[in-house]
Amino acid sequence: MDIITNGNSDTHISHIEANLEHEATEHRTYLLTNLNTLRRENQLCDAILVIGRHETPIHRAVVASSSTYLLEMFKKDKKEKKEGQTQNMYKLKDIDYESFQYLLDYIYTGRLAVPGPCVKAVYKAAVKLKIADAASICSQFLASNLSVANCLGVRRFAVDDELRKKTDLFIQNNINSVTCKTFLLFFLSVLVEIIGADEELIEPSNSHHMAELVLSWARDSIDTEKPRLDNLTEQVNILYLNKDNTLTDFKDINDERTKEEDDVREYKCIKKRHVVPQKDPVANLNSPLNGNVLKFNINPENPISPKEWLVIADYQTKDKTFMSLCMLNGDLSVLSIHCRTKAHSPPDSGSEAPDSPTTSSVTLERAVSLTPLASMTVPRCGFGMTVVNNKLFACGGYDRGECMKSTEFYDSQKNKWIPAADMSVPRGRFSTENVQDVIYAVGGSNGQIEQKTVECYNYENNKWSTVSQVATAKVSQALVCVDNKLYCIGGCVGPKSVPDCEVFDPETKSWSKIAPLNTGRYQIAACYHKGFIYAIGGTDGWNVLGITEVYDIKTDKWVLGPSLNVVRRGAGCDIFNGKIHVVGGSDGSNSLKSVEILDNNNFILGSSMSIGRANVGVVNLSNRLYAVGGFSGKKFLDTFEYLDPKSEEWCSYVPVEEVQKSQKNGNAST
Repeated sequence: MDIITNGNSDTHISHIEANLEHEATEHRTYLLTNLNTLRRENQLCDAILVIGRHETPIHRAVVASSSTYLLEMFKKDKKEKKEGQTQNMYKLKDIDYESFQYLLDYIYTGRLAVPGPCVKAVYKAAVKLKIADAASICSQFLASNLSVANCLGVRRFAVDDELRKKTDLFIQNNINSVTCKTFLLFFLSVLVEIIGADEELIEPSNSHHMAELVLSWARDSIDTEKPRLDNLTEQVNILYLNKDNTLTDFKDINDERTKEEDDVREYKCIKKRHVVPQKDPVANLNSPLNGNVLKFNINPENPISPKEWLVIADYQTKDKTFMSLCMLNGDLSVLSIHCRTKAHSPPDSGSEAPDSPTTSSVTLERAVSLTPLASMTVPRCGFGMTVVNNKLFACGGYDRGECMKSTEFYDSQKNKWIPAADMSVPRGRFSTENVQDVIYAVGGSNGQIEQKTVECYNYENNKWSTVSQVATAKVSQALVCVDNKLYCIGGCVGPKSVPDCEVFDPETKSWSKIAPLNTGRYQIAACYHKGFIYAIGGTDGWNVLGITEVYDIKTDKWVLGPSLNVVRRGAGCDIFNGKIHVVGGSDGSNSLKSVEILDNNNFILGSSMSIGRANVGVVNLSNRLYAVGGFSGKKFLDTFEYLDPKSEEWCSYVPVEEVQKSQKNGNAST
C-alpha cells in the first residue's frame, strides 16, 4: 500500500519487533588509541599540567575519570576561575615527571608498563594522585617482589594496609638478615636505657612490648602540632620504668623514687639545658611564579594517611638488650633498648651453708610483670563467662554480628587461651554459670532465632550436652547460682523486655517460676551476696536503667535497692574484697569504663578500667576481678584486665607471682 504525504510516496513497511543490540568489542581499544593519539599530537586538549619544567597537554575529562585528585582539582578550579579567564594550566608539586608519564600512558591506554626500579616512584605518584587501580597494581607487584635488600625501602612509603601488612610480615620473618645490612645506618636511630626493671622479669618475649612502651612514651614526648624527632635521636634517652609499666623520662623525675647514678644526673642536666630548635618557616606556596598558572600542592593539609606509630619487628640482641624496627611518626626507625635491671638477693636466712640451693624465692618491688595478658583467640561480646577449676572460661558470644559456638579457657601459668569443645549451637546474648564444676549455658540467640535449649559442659571429658529446655526462649537474661540451683532473671522475648524469673534444678532437670521483677528488663548485672540476689541496671528496651532490685529467696520477693550513680546496661558484676563490684556496660551512648561498688547500701565509684567495655564478662578468680572482652564503642575486644587487690587498680599484665610459678615449674621440669 502506498501512502502519499506532501507529494512524496513512501512504501509502508510493518514495524520490526526485534531490538538492535550490537557491542563493538574493539570500540574501547579504538577510542583509547584515538584519544592517546590526539593527546600526543596536542589535538583538542583543554588543559596543560605543569610538572617541574615540563608541560603536558591533557584532556581533563579523560584524566579526571581515572584520578580522583585531578577531578577534585578541576572542579575546584571551575568554581574559583574568574570571569573571562580562559587559561587552563595547572602546576603540580611533589610529583615525579617520569612517573607521571607512566601513569598518563596507563590512563590513555589501559596498559601499565613500568621498569622494576621505577615501580616504587610510580606507586607513590599513583597514591598521591588517587589513581586507585594503578596504585593497587603497583602494590601487588611490590608485595610479590620483596627481598631483604628492598623491603625496608618499600615499607618507608607503603600507604595501603595490604602492602604494609605483607611487608611487615616479610621483615618479621627475615629480621636477622634485614638488620645485619649496613643500610640500617641510613635510618633514624633512637637509643633508650630503661632503669627500674626487676632482673627476674626480663625475658626475650618482652622485647615487642618493651618497644611498644617506648613508642607510647615517644609519642607523648613530641609536640603534636610540630612533631620533631631530633630530641629523641640526639643522645641516649634514660627512662624510668614505673610500677604500672609506664615510662617516665628521668628529666621529669624530681622525687627520690630511684637512686640516681652519675650518668643519670649528667643526663638530667643536659636535658634541662636542651632547647628544641624551631622549624624553618614554611615557604609561601602562593608566591607568584606565573600569573596564568594555577598551583596545586599534591600534599594536602591532611596527610594521605595518618602518621604511623608501630612496632614492625623486634628481637633480642644480647642479654637485656633488644632492637626493634619501628615507624616513629611515619619515619622508619631503629630502636635500641637496654634494660638496666635491679638484681635481687634471696632473703637472709642466717647461717646458710655454701652449697645451699639458690632457688629461694625473692621479694620483688613490682606487683606485675612486663608480660601483657594474652588476648583471646577471637573478640567476644555478649558471651558466657565463668570460672571452672581455677580457669576463666569464655563461651560463645558474637563478633560483628555473627554468633559463635566456640569455647576457650585461660591458663594463667602459661598466659595462654586454649580452645575447648564447641557448644552444640551458636549462642550470643546469653549467660553461663558454674554448678558443681559444670558450666550451664541458658537461652540466647544463634543470630536468627532465640534458643530454648539448656546445655552443660563437663570439664573432665571436655564435652557439651543438652540437658533441658526453657518454657519461653529469652535472650540477655541474667543467670545466678545459689545452692546449686540456677536463677534465670528477666530477659527479652522478641522486642519486649520481660520481668519473668525462673529457677532450674540440675538434679531434677526441672524449672519452676519465682516472683517476677518489679520492672521488666534485660542486660542486667546480677550476683548473689549475703543471702540475696541483686539485679542491677539493665534496659527496658527504651531506657537504660540504674535501679537495683534485691531478691529474698526465703520470702520470694523482690524489693528496691540502692540506685547506681550511672545508668548502665550490659555491665558485669561479682564479689570482690567482700563487696559487689559493677563493671563497665553502656549508658546507651557510650561504653563505660567506670566501676561502682556497693558499700553500706550505697554505690560509690571505684577505680576505672583502662577501656570502656559493654556486654563484658566479669568474674572473680583468685581474689582478682577480671573484666573480659566486650565492646569498646569502636570495636569488639579480645583483651582482658583485672582489678588488683593490693593496688586496687586495673592491670593488663601477668601478675609477678604467676611468672614466678611458671619459672619455678620450668626449673623443676629441667
